[in-house]
Amino acid sequence: MKRIFKGALVILILIAIGIYFFPQIVSSSGFAQKLLLNFEGDEVAIFYFEDDQTRKDTLYMKGVIYRNTCKDIIEVLEQNPQVTTIAMVEVPGSIDDEINLIASQEIRKRNIGTYIPKDGMVASGGTDMFLAGAKRNAHGTARLGVHSWSDGEKGGDEYPKDHPDHTMYLEYYKEIGIPLEFYWYTLKAAPADDIHWMTQEEITAYGILTNQQPELLTLQETLSSDEFAGRKTGENHKAQKLITSYFETIELDKFNNSYHSEFTFVDENTHKELQGTNILGYIKGEIYPEKYMVVGAHYDHLGVINDTIYNGADDNASGTSAMLVLAKHFVKHRPKHSIIFIAFDAEELGLHGSKYFVEHPPVSLDAIQLYFNFDMISRNPKNEIYVVGTYQYPQFKPIVQALTKNSPLTVSYGHDNPNDKTKDYWMLSSDNGPFQLKGIPNITFSEEDHSGYHKPTDDFEDTNSAFFQNVVKLIQATIESVDENFPAKQ
Repeated sequence: MKRIFKGALVILILIAIGIYFFPQIVSSSGFAQKLLLNFEGDEVAIFYFEDDQTRKDTLYMKGVIYRNTCKDIIEVLEQNPQVTTIAMVEVPGSIDDEINLIASQEIRKRNIGTYIPKDGMVASGGTDMFLAGAKRNAHGTARLGVHSWSDGEKGGDEYPKDHPDHTMYLEYYKEIGIPLEFYWYTLKAAPADDIHWMTQEEITAYGILTNQQPELLTLQETLSSDEFAGRKTGENHKAQKLITSYFETIELDKFNNSYHSEFTFVDENTHKELQGTNILGYIKGEIYPEKYMVVGAHYDHLGVINDTIYNGADDNASGTSAMLVLAKHFVKHRPKHSIIFIAFDAEELGLHGSKYFVEHPPVSLDAIQLYFNFDMISRNPKNEIYVVGTYQYPQFKPIVQALTKNSPLTVSYGHDNPNDKTKDYWMLSSDNGPFQLKGIPNITFSEEDHSGYHKPTDDFEDTNSAFFQNVVKLIQATIESVDENFPAKQ
């Protein structure tokens, strides 16, 4: 037995030496790759069924993807045509990226879904394979990791974007329908010898999971969850982190090298000095870069009162979510005019965030052509949205009217005529107010108060999702139409 052991050890040493001095052996031999992985304490990828499975439609996978993985996938799927999903239990990466992408394409060709189960982990090349799933789902405790690749000399992020070494990955992402910006994001997320575990915001922003509800609703649900504790000014750091992370992910430009604009004010109720934080970024216009539109919504709410969370799903997680997805849209479809996207703080305490903005603007106030304000736009039983401001700025009304001829929404106008005593006057009641007082044209999208207004019952469960999505579609179309042909003042 000792002689056999010593002989086997000598063979392993010789193989290891051969691999070290002749690395091409690793790239051409699944056997050598398997030995190398075992030497490093890793296992090659295997496919299996659980012992207690009654249905064999889910195939389980764990281990590092290597040269034989493509052959293994084809073989197991041909032997088990009933498989519809591959559950990736623990797939930390790939030792052979080219084979990994070919194997992943086999998964997509066969319309197989991928899933990361409870406490599952997928990273690096394993993430590339997960993305091949025709449907992609993951348990809430699952982890998804990304990083840059390396050729031994440089990391992928060190090569210019037109370098041919990027081509294989870009063609793969394009073929399976993953945004190409996701690839560039992975190169920046972490170096090749490290790993970045994706946040829920990043997973949402890049459309990683196919079972997700529309991003607009996911953002609203997250912002208005108990975890965010009602987003009270001074206590809304989680909301700040989500918004900032989103701006970073879509790569909005920054003013003064930061998305944060901090300010202090005195709370009129407690007479205490508080600090607020506006979060803003911008897109430079292609034709009129010195002319700006501002798109904004307040993200603060009432917080926790008497141990009860006031989640503020409609007021104003709805407006904040709309602002975010619109920012993402216009990053991809660059406007003619520059657009500032801003999440205001301390609106509930007296419009302090928007007051600070107009008193300390990052650009000249004269350069701001129009402000779009969103405040409570997701919950109306009559399917009615108000467009407020066209009484004082009538040049914008024909634009909205043209866009709503065939709209499923009931679009109403009003709350902007100070002489109309039948309706509350809204021109000074939200973050549009400070803009109005500075003489800056402004249009607010909002709904009339409902039973959940400023109550702990303003929860995501009561969102009218179809209404909300249609309102945001109208807002987007309005901004695009104004940007395309800015109307002259009447």
